[in-house]
Amino acid sequence: MFDYLKSFGIKFTGCYGLILTFNGTVGEIEKAFNTELNVYYYPYKNIYWYGLLGIANVGPFYYFSNNVTPSLPYNIGKYVLGIVGIYSVDPKVYPIIKETWKVDLQGPSLVSSVLVTPSTIAQYFNFTELYSQGYTGKGEKVAIEGVPESFINESDIYVFWNQFYIVPRTGGLNVVYLGNITSSGQSGENELDAEWAGVFSPASCIYVVFSNGYVGGQALVGNLLNYYYELYYMVNYIDPDVISISVALPESYLSAYYPAMLYMIHNIMIQAVDEGISVLAAAGDWGFESDHPPPNFIIDVYNTIWYPESDPYVTAVGGIFVMANSTGGIVSISGWDYSTGGISTAFPIQCYELASLIPFTPKIPQRTYPDIAFVSAGGYNIPEFGFGLPLIYQGQLYLWYGTSGAAPMTAAMVSLAEVRLGMLNSILYHISYCGEILTPKGCIKGLPAWIPITTGANPTPAHYGWNYVTGPGTYDAYAMVKDFLIYYDFITNES
Repeated sequence: MFDYLKSFGIKFTGCYGLILTFNGTVGEIEKAFNTELNVYYYPYKNIYWYGLLGIANVGPFYYFSNNVTPSLPYNIGKYVLGIVGIYSVDPKVYPIIKETWKVDLQGPSLVSSVLVTPSTIAQYFNFTELYSQGYTGKGEKVAIEGVPESFINESDIYVFWNQFYIVPRTGGLNVVYLGNITSSGQSGENELDAEWAGVFSPASCIYVVFSNGYVGGQALVGNLLNYYYELYYMVNYIDPDVISISVALPESYLSAYYPAMLYMIHNIMIQAVDEGISVLAAAGDWGFESDHPPPNFIIDVYNTIWYPESDPYVTAVGGIFVMANSTGGIVSISGWDYSTGGISTAFPIQCYELASLIPFTPKIPQRTYPDIAFVSAGGYNIPEFGFGLPLIYQGQLYLWYGTSGAAPMTAAMVSLAEVRLGMLNSILYHISYCGEILTPKGCIKGLPAWIPITTGANPTPAHYGWNYVTGPGTYDAYAMVKDFLIYYDFITNES
C-alpha cells in the first residue's frame, strides 16, 4: 500500500492504530483512487425543500466531493479495510473512524478469498438451461447508458469476456461517443455493465453510449441533459431491444427543482416501451428511502428514491446477496441489505400494481419499487458490503458490489427471449409465484419463475411476497424467459 501510494507522489504522514494518513495533491489522489474531486458552491443562505425551509443559515458555502466511487486494484485493495467517500463534511466518516479502533482483525475480511464468477451465477439461476436450448440473445441489441464525459477501455471488456465467459461470446461491442470531452475519466461503472451484460447474453450486440460534451442549453443537475441525450440517441438511432441504466439522480430533487427535465426523460421512457424496448435501471445501493423533508445537502444525503428507477415504465432492479463457500459455489441467497426500495413522490400507483398477482404488492396511492432483484453482492465469509464479484478495469482484476451489476445482468436475461417485450412491469407483476400468467386476454399457465426472498433487510425486512428489498423477488432465468415467451406468443397470436 505504501509503495502504491508513493508511486503517485502521495506522502505518508502518520499511523493512528488502524488509520493511516497520507498527504497528496488533488491530482495525485484522483489518479491513485481512480476518482474525481470537484469543488461545488451553494450560493444561498438557506436550503429549501418543496418550498419549505429545510436548513437555515448554512450558506453560502463551498464544499468538496468526489463524483466517482473510489477504487483500488485488487492486489492493493485486499489489504484495505474500506474506502469512504471523499467529502469535506461528512459525519458518516466519524463513526467509521471510531469503529476502526475496535475492529477485530480476526473477523471476516471485506474482500472474498474466492470469486463468485458469472458461470457460477448462471448455473445457480438456471441461465445455462437457456443456453443449452439455443437462447443466447442472437440478433438482440442491449444499450447501456454511459457516465457523461467518460470513456471505457474496450480491451478490458474483451479480457473479461474471454476470461469469464459462460458460453463462447459471439456478439459484438459498439461504443458511441457523442462529443470528445472525457474529463470524468475512465468509467469502471460502464465497463462493469458491458462485461456482465455481455457474458450473460453471449450473442447480443452491446452498445455503450456516452454524451461527452456540450449538448445544448445550460447544464442541469450534474449532466442530466447529457443523460437525456444518451437515452434519446439510443431510442431514436440505435433502437435497442433492452436498455440498462446504472446511474441515477434523486427523484424528489428533480421533482422539486427540475420537473421539466424529469418529464422529458419520462417521455423518452414512454417512447421506448411504445417501440417495444424494455428499460431496466439499478434500484440503488442506499437501503430503504423515503421522502420526508428536509434533506441535508451539506452531507450529500438526499433521503429519496431514484429516477429513472421510479418511472412507471422502467423496471427497477434491486439486489440479492449470494453467500459462497470456500470453493466459490453458492450455498444461499438473501436480500441485499443495501438494495434501495421506496415510495415515489412523482408517480401514482400503476395498473400493474393494482392488478398484481404478487402477494403484498402495496396498494397505496404512490408507485413503489423495486420490481425485480438479482445478484448485487456476494462472496465467501464476507459481510454484506464486502467484495467478491470480478471486474476487469485498467487491465487489472477488481472486485465490486452494487445493484449496478444486477441491472445489466437482468437486462441480459430479458434479451435472451429474443423478442421485443416492451414494458416489463406489465408482465412481471402478472406472473404469479405458481406460474399463472395474467394477460389482457385471460389467464394462461406458465412456469414458476419467481424465487421469493424471505431474509435480509434494508432495514425494512424482506419477506414472502412483495417487499422493499427485492420487490417480488429474484428469478429462475430459464423459467422467466419461458414465461416472457408464453406471454408474448399468446398476445401475438390472439391479436
